[in-house]
Amino acid sequence: MIGNLSPREKIFLACGAAAILLLILWLGVVSPYREAVAAAETRIASRERQLEEVRMLQREYRRLQQELTVAERHLVTGARGFSLFSFVEDVTNRTGVRENLVSMRPQSPQTQGEFREESVEIRLERIRLDQFVRLLHAMDSADIHLNTKNLRIRTRFDDRSQLDATFIVSYLQKPA
Repeated sequence: MIGNLSPREKIFLACGAAAILLLILWLGVVSPYREAVAAAETRIASRERQLEEVRMLQREYRRLQQELTVAERHLVTGARGFSLFSFVEDVTNRTGVRENLVSMRPQSPQTQGEFREESVEIRLERIRLDQFVRLLHAMDSADIHLNTKNLRIRTRFDDRSQLDATFIVSYLQKPA
């Protein structure tokens, strides 16, 4: 059958067969290979980003673990023989706001996991902003880690330069 074809028809037939062969080769081998390589590169890039995220989280975890260790050591060593009530009185005397101290009311101790939280509600009246900031700074820079919660500040209606403030100061300690 091919022998009956003219040379020109044989060339056309050979070119058509070559084109079909190239098309099959392209669609069956080259294109899927290129798509698989592109998909693999995308997965590699995604996994590299995930790996970098895990490394970043690992560094953050280690940093937080170190901070927790230091904080727990600070809680244990700082809390022995510590009286929050006495500390607040001492700080108000040192910062010069003792005359503005209206009340200090101890709160009932609460247990949070393995720690016990001691707290005192402090009420100040007719205090200037700079005095209040000094008081908060003195409490914040104490040797023991103190938390300030429920801070409520109001300006006085009779003198706008003075404040009334109520807040709770607390600290955590490990039970002995």
